[in-house]
Amino acid sequence: MLNHTAGVRDDNADAGISMSRETMNKILLREETLKQAQDKGEVQITGNAQKVDELLGCLDKFDFWFNIVTP
Repeated sequence: MLNHTAGVRDDNADAGISMSRETMNKILLREETLKQAQDKGEVQITGNAQKVDELLGCLDKFDFWFNIVTP
């Protein structure tokens, strides 16, 4: 299960990811990858990092500029 609550951490979580909103925006806008941000120390993964990889592997990849409405 994937949850987010500001300022709250679940001690039973398999993994946790911490980053600033600025870093998350860079990743979402594909200005840098999660790995690049992690290598630069902008992302911290706690717990089982393999679980993060599993989660990311389940996500679909969309073209950044996709048609929302077409005729």
